[in-house]
Amino acid sequence: MNDLLKQALIYKARYYILIIALVAGVVAIIAAIIAAIVDDNSGGSGPGGYGPLLCTPGELNMGYIDEKFADLGVFTGKQDMFIEAATNNNIDPILLMSIAMHETSYGKSPAVKNKNNPGGLMRSDGSGLMTFASLDEGIEFMAENLYRLYIAQGLVTIEQIGNKYAPLGAKNDPNNLNAHWIPTVTRIVNGFGGLSANCEHVATGDYAYPVTPPMVVTSPYGMRTHPVTGKPSTMHKGTDLACSVGDPIYAVDNGSIAVAVKSGGGNYGHHIIVNHGNMFTLYGHMTAVFVSVNQNVMKGEQIGTCGKTGRVTGPHLHFEIQRGEIYGTREDPGPFLESIGRSEDESYPDEGFDDSMDRGDE
Repeated sequence: MNDLLKQALIYKARYYILIIALVAGVVAIIAAIIAAIVDDNSGGSGPGGYGPLLCTPGELNMGYIDEKFADLGVFTGKQDMFIEAATNNNIDPILLMSIAMHETSYGKSPAVKNKNNPGGLMRSDGSGLMTFASLDEGIEFMAENLYRLYIAQGLVTIEQIGNKYAPLGAKNDPNNLNAHWIPTVTRIVNGFGGLSANCEHVATGDYAYPVTPPMVVTSPYGMRTHPVTGKPSTMHKGTDLACSVGDPIYAVDNGSIAVAVKSGGGNYGHHIIVNHGNMFTLYGHMTAVFVSVNQNVMKGEQIGTCGKTGRVTGPHLHFEIQRGEIYGTREDPGPFLESIGRSEDESYPDEGFDDSMDRGDE
């Protein structure tokens, strides 16, 4: 009897082990499929890597473009078609190409192969994907649509377009794949050699924008009445920049992460300090922190998202320049931000101010 019981237990154990192995295998397969869909492994500083967004005014890197179009499904050898359609509609050709690559899995999706639809464009009555008589017609219509609904409306950056083209929380995106639209299109753009238009909206000089431009100052550096306590003559040691919860925050220059507070953080809330060698920059009140201490970051790399953590009255980025040591001497970030190139200062004295004094002050 004992032998029968032992054998039964052994068979039962083997059964459970088999089930666990099968489940693990299925999970691994699903993860691989999702990874293949989400990360197309293109971009960075030239083909195949990661890096800050590249932009060279008025120039197309035809070497990169020709190399990419050598094997792009139905798009193979069609680079001139994209360039012509973009030129006809006052669009950056690289932007048009990159969105089409993302939407069609590099020219291999059923929508573009069977319907000549390179942009995943839907019929206005909601009855499904649009169908075009030829690929030329589909690309031209996509370019016209991109100009009319985005570029002509002042939405020219990848972030601005992506927030409308692939909005977070959309009903038709239950798996939140739209969250990957902006970084993926950015990588594809860099794989083509970088943007060629609207470079004034991309930091191409010595420093990158900490928030998506145009930058709007909601509270400058200097003395002010405290927005929370009402205490007069309180020193504000940074500059507040307008942004909404979840908007990307970027490192203004190359450096290493000296501080990465992902929870708590006192008055600063979740915040980051980057060591640039000659100075430190602080990014406060973030919702999410994407980096860790001692990690190297590049100019223009996203390091987190805008938020309202810490002692604040609304979402914004509190940006500081520190000298000497971490949380050391602060200086007015205004001239630094102006050197990047921003819109006119706008001040909203009752909204989005913070209480970022010395670390831990109440």
